[in-house]
Amino acid sequence: MSLRNVLVVSAIWLATSALALAGDSASGTTTFKTGKCAVKYGCLVRGPDEMDPSKTVLRIYLSSVDVGAKIKACKTLSCADNALEDGAMVDFSNARHLAYAVRLNGERLQYSGGTNGEAFTLTTSESNHLVGKLHIDDTTADGAKVDATFDLTLVNTFASVR
Repeated sequence: MSLRNVLVVSAIWLATSALALAGDSASGTTTFKTGKCAVKYGCLVRGPDEMDPSKTVLRIYLSSVDVGAKIKACKTLSCADNALEDGAMVDFSNARHLAYAVRLNGERLQYSGGTNGEAFTLTTSESNHLVGKLHIDDTTADGAKVDATFDLTLVNTFASVR
C-alpha cells in the first residue's frame, strides 16, 4: 500500500471516528392525525421552564431535518422552538408535568400536551447529556404519538424564553 493510500484511509477513518464521537443522534417517528415524520435528527438545549421561570428544563428537539445550526445560533428558547417545523419538542426535568409539542407538515398540523418522566427510559442522564428512549402516546385522546431513541449532548443554553 502506498503512502498516499495509507494517508487517504487514515483520513477517512479519522473523519468517521470524529463524527461518531461528536454527532448527536436520534431516530424514530412522530405522528398526529394524518401527519407523520421520520425522526432523523435531535438537539438538546437548556432553558427556563415556561411554567416556572425560576426552574430550568432540558428540551429535546426531534426533527426530520437538521435544525441544529439554527438552534445553536438562537439567543432565546422561543427562537429555538421556531426552528422546528416537522417533529417534536419535549421537556425533561424532575417536574411532575413535562410539556411537549408536535409540529408536522411544515407546522400545518400541531398538537401540544403534557407527559411525565415515565415517558423516558434513559441509559444516560447527565446535566449535559441524555441517552435513551422516549415514548408518548396520546392517540386515545386524539393526540400525538412520539417514539424515538436518542443520544444528545447539550448544544445551547438560554437565559430567557423570549
